Amino acid sequence: MKNLIKLLSLLTFTGFILSSCEGPMGMAGVDGLNGQDGKDANASCIKCHNTINQNAKEAEYYLSKHFIGTSSARNGKYCARCHTSEGFKEIINKPWATGIFVSTTNDIPNATRISCETCHKHASFDFADDTVTQVLRTTSPVSLAYNNYSKTTDFGKINNLCNTCHQIRGVGNANSSLPFFPFDNTKAATDPIQYKQGQSFSVHDGNQSNLFNGINGYEYPGQTYTRTWKHSTFNCTDCHMNQYNPDEATGGHTLKVNLTDPACMTCHDLASTTATTNILIDLKISELGNLLVARKVFNAGFSAVNTHDYNGLLYDGTTTTVYTSIASNNIPSATTGLVVYGNKLTTGTDNATVAATRIGREWKYGELGAAYNYAYIKSESPTGTNYGVHNQTYALQLLQKSIDWLKAN
Repeated sequence: MKNLIKLLSLLTFTGFILSSCEGPMGMAGVDGLNGQDGKDANASCIKCHNTINQNAKEAEYYLSKHFIGTSSARNGKYCARCHTSEGFKEIINKPWATGIFVSTTNDIPNATRISCETCHKHASFDFADDTVTQVLRTTSPVSLAYNNYSKTTDFGKINNLCNTCHQIRGVGNANSSLPFFPFDNTKAATDPIQYKQGQSFSVHDGNQSNLFNGINGYEYPGQTYTRTWKHSTFNCTDCHMNQYNPDEATGGHTLKVNLTDPACMTCHDLASTTATTNILIDLKISELGNLLVARKVFNAGFSAVNTHDYNGLLYDGTTTTVYTSIASNNIPSATTGLVVYGNKLTTGTDNATVAATRIGREWKYGELGAAYNYAYIKSESPTGTNYGVHNQTYALQLLQKSIDWLKAN
């Protein structure tokens, strides 16, 4: 009996000690936005952040060209902006200014691939209005390299994220390799133009945004162009994240268009339509390329031939010493290991053999436009299998009107 009393006393005392250790109640939490409670995390977060969904999206993304095709090896400051996760996150927070190419501050030696968090960031946890926008890293209008970053173009919230990279690209500054952008509308197509050594169109693979919206091709004075087409109101994700097809590993977060998506098949056989478009565009690209080769604007490999050296001296087959190439450029620093960017020129001669392949005169502005339109369409598809699919109407008009002008002039 005494032992029982002792045990009960000990339990009572212990309970008293434990209860007395409890601190005072904390301050009440603040209300959510507008004085209202925030949404239940289970309702707004679990739609994406659940094991089944996360695993599926990650498995799809590992099949995408964003994951497979991007490489942290492309970590130089002019490439890292779109080929690495760290680079993209840096440049979207930089101010855009006329004539200044927005690159990363330095090379990023330890850069990582494009990942989920490259494109996704939670701007808020209250998704009452626009869930998609709230989880994208940027939806701001895009300053295009074509316009030397002098104005912004609003492609729509989702598309602005994609088009930050999927656009005409190149260095834009006082010593620009893109000196012709935007094209000078005051020049007649027959006006002369020097195409100097070191200059290029530098359109780069990935010109989907400009073509889709029917903008920034070279348009001949007095000609009209159709910019819109039947899918002009679509977002990039309407096609590139359509229904996932596990058998073909397309659709969803693979970002590869599922050509057998039932939503597409209700209107047309997408695979057949795409193939037909490719054939039409390929024929026009070849025709335009051969016309440019015949005028010595292009060489046999369909790349543009410079008319002048860096100083504006015409390549004409003389033995005059001219600046011909860039050497010892982009050498890593022995101290930091980072690339030191700069141009060092070497000299050479434009001999008669080489001169035989050159135009021997200034280009005409219309020739420059035709050569650019060739590059503009070719840059749409890095694989060379989908030319024109982002806007067949505008693509064919750019090519055909270039062909017509060359034949008439």
